[in-house]
Amino acid sequence: MFYKKIAKLYNNLTNIGVTDKLSKLERKRVRLLNIFISNWFLIELVLISEDIFNKGTSSLPVFIHSGSIIGLVVTLFLQFKHKFQAARILFFSLILYSNFMFCNFAERGGYIEYFYIVVPVFLLLFTNNKYLLYSVFIISYLLFVIPIHIFPIYPKGTFGSPILILVQFIIFFFLVQYFKNVNTKSEEILENQRKQLEELNEFQSQFFINVSHEIRTPLTLIKGEIDQLELLKGSAYEKEGFDIKNRLNKQVNKIKNIVDDVLDLAKMKEANFKISPTPYLINKLIDKLYTSFEPLCNQKEIVFTVKKEKNECWVSSDIIFLERALNNIILNAIKYTPKKGNITVSLNKLNEQIIISIKDSGIGIAKEDINLIYNRFYQVKNDINKAGGSGVGLAFSKEIIELHQGKLIVESELRKGSTFTIMLPQTSKINTKENLEEITVQHTYEESFTHKKVTSSEITKPYAILIVDDNFEMRAYLKKILNQYTCFEAENGKEALDVLSNERIDFMVTDYMMPVMDGLTLIEKIKEQEIYVPILMLTARTDSTSKLNVLRLGIDDYVNKPFEKEELLIRIQNALHNNANRAQFIERNNISKKELDQNNHWIIDIQKFVYKQCSNPKMTQDDIVAYFSTSRSSLNRKIKAKTGLTPNQFITEIKLQKARDLLEQNPTILLKTLALEVGYLHTTHFSKIYKQRFGVLPMAKNNQV
Repeated sequence: MFYKKIAKLYNNLTNIGVTDKLSKLERKRVRLLNIFISNWFLIELVLISEDIFNKGTSSLPVFIHSGSIIGLVVTLFLQFKHKFQAARILFFSLILYSNFMFCNFAERGGYIEYFYIVVPVFLLLFTNNKYLLYSVFIISYLLFVIPIHIFPIYPKGTFGSPILILVQFIIFFFLVQYFKNVNTKSEEILENQRKQLEELNEFQSQFFINVSHEIRTPLTLIKGEIDQLELLKGSAYEKEGFDIKNRLNKQVNKIKNIVDDVLDLAKMKEANFKISPTPYLINKLIDKLYTSFEPLCNQKEIVFTVKKEKNECWVSSDIIFLERALNNIILNAIKYTPKKGNITVSLNKLNEQIIISIKDSGIGIAKEDINLIYNRFYQVKNDINKAGGSGVGLAFSKEIIELHQGKLIVESELRKGSTFTIMLPQTSKINTKENLEEITVQHTYEESFTHKKVTSSEITKPYAILIVDDNFEMRAYLKKILNQYTCFEAENGKEALDVLSNERIDFMVTDYMMPVMDGLTLIEKIKEQEIYVPILMLTARTDSTSKLNVLRLGIDDYVNKPFEKEELLIRIQNALHNNANRAQFIERNNISKKELDQNNHWIIDIQKFVYKQCSNPKMTQDDIVAYFSTSRSSLNRKIKAKTGLTPNQFITEIKLQKARDLLEQNPTILLKTLALEVGYLHTTHFSKIYKQRFGVLPMAKNNQV
């Protein structure tokens, strides 16, 4: 523990003055000077202590050491104030001062003069300023030559003539300068290559994002055609139609999962990508993995075994991402293990580390491939991979585990199997008074989330819907789905703004990625122009959720491609219903635009509070009232004016939004786990209101895979 504190202190010292604004080279120079200062400071303390306790020693060395210590403190202060040039000049002045004093007064005759040759060479590490370099070169040379001719310290001719000394200075200085210039050029070449690789990687990531997005549009259209098989209901071909639909849906979802993996991997390279680790009992995850994969192993006649540590194993993890990482490794083990094989998952503790081991008796990996299997899209050449695979699963798993400050190690031998070992830092047990899985309290507070379904017979004046998409077939498909409404079309955001300025539009459906002006920019422009229209965005699952925060809770929405017809219709109906309630409430209560604007930040704070606390099944609007020190009537007024929802409906909305987020991040999550994460004790009730809100059951798409 003491060693860690010392190491932390030393690390803080070496980083004094270092900021992200500095170039990479400048940061290295600042750290290097800090290291020299701190080490020299310690040496001076030791030497001055020796001189003080050695009573026979003159007070002159103590004086010299004291001057050096004061100078070093001032140099470190200049570093702290980012006055790096002044700090370097002072530091090298201290070197010259200390050397001069010891050579000529404190320790005469010790041949310390040769150190003057090193000083200008040493300065090459810290600057390219020729004036400073040559000034120090000349000063060092003069401090070497002049005193040995003035003070009778050495016999005449000890160091040779001044010209010989100058030649030594020049050879040593320019030789080192030559190698420094060569090294600098090499570093510049490497830096340029690194930037080119980064640009190439960024281009590659954007390419896959664009291609993946483009794949989603035909997938959506294919699903639309699959839905036409519903027309066979009641006919002699109903059973065949049902089987065909299931098979096609299974293949569509396989393609979608591959696309999602590629997008997730590309997303990890974004600077704003982060995980949200919290203490988690990893024993529970191992149990869940066994429950999830045992049926699949049974189908393949693989013996699936789990060996767990008896004691609790806690890790700090973003459990959604960590579970996906482990899922990928186990799926790989199943894929490469033949029938009658074995897979063993083990959980152990070792030296404050949690060790998860996944061992299989599969085909194994050749030595030359082991260091390559974590590369994106790399696939080992074998008979199984010839049949397919994306090559992103292990790359995804490795990056996620490293984001958890862990390690992923593989040991393998051809035809004998592989062992993947995950090492994660152990953390302290979370302090909790209750386990959500044991709570049996019923939902006594919750209002039904059922909205009145808008049917064509109830629409006295058809709503006008604007469809914004650059793909003609997609617009035609959406118009077919929305045939009960009056539909307008636009190919991009710029055209959409023109339509909005000339037509009365009640609702807008827009694609995310479009030429000229994309969906996100379109929404921002709509808000700038204060056009109040509910919006539904068609997007890829892994589009940054931070970008989707521009959507208004309860009024706006997004749907992932591919989507179900019923899903889209219900989303639109819910948004239209909420917006109508909101408009009526604002008009009835004479709520001004100024009041609405003032409420915006307050509503965002409430959203964050509910999102964080929504796993508590006992939470009600009274908790919000107490936390924000407001009244029930004020809470209702602000929420209703912003979203068209009552406070309890608002809580339910956020719970369901969180459930959707969790499901998108981890499609393999168990229904019971998902329900408990958002405060629902009964999966049947949770599934019912989820479908009422989003048009699909929470696990409907997973069941098709």
